[in-house]
Amino acid sequence: MAFYPNRQLTYLASSISVLAIATGLVVGQSATQKSLAQTSTTPAPAGVTSINGAGASTVNTLFVGTGTTSPFAPKGSWFNAYGVGNPSSLNPPGSINPTVTFRYASVGSGVGLTAFFNQTVPPVPPNTATINLPVSFAASDDPVSGTERVTGSPNDVPTPAGTPQNPVPYIQVPVISVGIALAYNPSGLNVPAGGIKLSRATYLGILNGTITNWNDPKIKADNGGAIISVNKPIVVVRRSDDSGTTFALSSHLKAAFGVAWNRGVGKKSIAQAGGIPNPLPADTVVWPANFQSASGGGGVATKIKTTAGAIGYVDSATRLANSLQAVVLQNKAGTYNPISPTTISNAFVGATDQDTNARRIKLVVTDPTAANAYPIVTATYILFYDKYADVKVANGIKGFINWALGVPPVPAPANVTTNPNNIAIDRGYAPLPDTIKNQARTLVNTYVDTVFKPAP
Repeated sequence: MAFYPNRQLTYLASSISVLAIATGLVVGQSATQKSLAQTSTTPAPAGVTSINGAGASTVNTLFVGTGTTSPFAPKGSWFNAYGVGNPSSLNPPGSINPTVTFRYASVGSGVGLTAFFNQTVPPVPPNTATINLPVSFAASDDPVSGTERVTGSPNDVPTPAGTPQNPVPYIQVPVISVGIALAYNPSGLNVPAGGIKLSRATYLGILNGTITNWNDPKIKADNGGAIISVNKPIVVVRRSDDSGTTFALSSHLKAAFGVAWNRGVGKKSIAQAGGIPNPLPADTVVWPANFQSASGGGGVATKIKTTAGAIGYVDSATRLANSLQAVVLQNKAGTYNPISPTTISNAFVGATDQDTNARRIKLVVTDPTAANAYPIVTATYILFYDKYADVKVANGIKGFINWALGVPPVPAPANVTTNPNNIAIDRGYAPLPDTIKNQARTLVNTYVDTVFKPAP
């Protein structure tokens, strides 16, 4: 059955079975430093329960790790620090919970949500990790907050009269925040010592397609009269796939500029992400035809790195992992701030839950007002079920969230020295405020188990 926005969903089963994940290589990785999701071609070790998920590429570096060296290598990533690594040598040096292994396919928010809601194997490009059923969680940079629902056992528990008790039977919590960087290739450009600065009007013009050359007078004015280039066309690279990163960027542009940003918002089309024919939703970004495109954050990063004068949008973790230079953007207060875990965290100070549903948390920070905040940010969310058939899965999920979002971080066993906040910061992410972490942990501890609970 297909998952359509604002329509009923069908989901087959949430009992947990052994997962196998297709092997895919990340360019530059050695045989001993591949990510968990990319090397899992065998069942989990005896006595270890596999908890399988799919979704946003923004958290791939945090969840399973990429690259070959610290801090981006799989060893020490969130999933390899908490559960059993694959192989176990990826633990740093031992797992916090030796009874579970988390396995994740970085396939994009839309594809991951489709897999989670429909229990379908997500279609992925060649050489990219995939997962087999069942899918126990999904990650998304675009919070799901409509009337989507899952119908069928075990999440929908009918009353004696046959009426489903569970109108929104999934849990949604934010776990980390990222910034959306405008990363660029400096080849052929004269980059000032502090980096290239772009005012709000200028980066809007570049993304609208009205500023097309690095010699534009607006760019020169933003940089104190410095000539960035005598004549270098700007090559804008955008995402071609269904992307929470696009949603975060376009939501900011709409909030910050109103009708001046007239190209739409990257609202998710889950049906399209799953390969199901469906008209585009009204809120879809219509980019200028001359913009180049690439699939996934990694694809955009690669195209930027190989195209002189290119600029494109990637999340802060992808930017850091690819050693890309990023524009210093002007925020709503008029301050120019570089992208960093600190400036991203500053944007979420005072953020509160904007979702009225008891099972979901939604943060709306589309144009932060603090002078020390980076202007384009988003939170990444994990979605879980209300009820799992396997208590080991439910307990593993709760244990992971209580560790990752602990306030302060939950002490690890003596042989584990990793701190979830430090892991995140080292990889370009920003921890959420403690108040949000506490709300997320409470919600997961309340609902995620083997018994359905009606919404309060």
